[in-house]
Amino acid sequence: MATKQVNQDRILPATRWASLVVFLILVPAVVVLWGTPGHTTDRWSWTIKSDLTQIFLGAGYGAGAYFFWRTFRARRWHPSSAGVLGAAAFAGLMLVATLLGWDKFNHGDGPFLADVAFYGWVGVYIAAPFVVAWLWLRNQRTDPRQPEPGDAAVPARVRTAARLAAAAAFIGAAVIFISPSTAIDAWPWTLTPLTARVIASFTAQVGVGALMLSFEPRWSGWRLLVQTFFVATALLLVGAIREWSEFDQGALCTWLYLGSLVAADIALLLLYRRMENKPGGSSGEL
Repeated sequence: MATKQVNQDRILPATRWASLVVFLILVPAVVVLWGTPGHTTDRWSWTIKSDLTQIFLGAGYGAGAYFFWRTFRARRWHPSSAGVLGAAAFAGLMLVATLLGWDKFNHGDGPFLADVAFYGWVGVYIAAPFVVAWLWLRNQRTDPRQPEPGDAAVPARVRTAARLAAAAAFIGAAVIFISPSTAIDAWPWTLTPLTARVIASFTAQVGVGALMLSFEPRWSGWRLLVQTFFVATALLLVGAIREWSEFDQGALCTWLYLGSLVAADIALLLLYRRMENKPGGSSGEL
């Protein structure tokens, strides 16, 4: 029975190789935005003046690179399901954000690397919402939706908390996306309408992932996305230390932003340790 389930719960070749392509696209973005902020005029599809915004985007892309690399290497589909659907939603919102902020892009009139980034950005976000959603739908059919032998069960109260977190993420993302000036006035560092909508897209992606997990009773379906969140917050917190002077340190929103990252990390770390220590909780490979 276990062998049959693993064979059913397979990652289709198209999903596997698409995951590698996404990984290869994201790595240079991480290097430019998180690794060497301050050079977007020469190396990115539009000029981002705030280094903290560049680090935020780079952290999101870094977490995405980790997720898609693990998906490319994985043996089973269902641990990646929630993250892949979240990526499709993110890409769709980024396409809308791109169209709304079209005048901010270099349109291929910048230095060579910036031109490559522009055409790459446009091509990726035109195709990705539809391709990734199609891959998710096809691969979702392989999920047996049954726990594997020894797979730990996520408590109902934890899944309820994930649902509440998803609702909060969706509300926040909707407010920021529809009214970016609201975020610009309240955010702990300087934003523009375009970068506010990009941040809203990342927030909505978190909401989709959390909502999907709220219906997922198998810990094996949670593990990879929780690990991905740890990667994102680690990059965000290190970036915050690097660019501390850019924060409005006297504003409450700065401490709410940093406190929410730390609090979410602590809560998920406690959950992760508890679930991994359950009988069968750490068994099997992704």
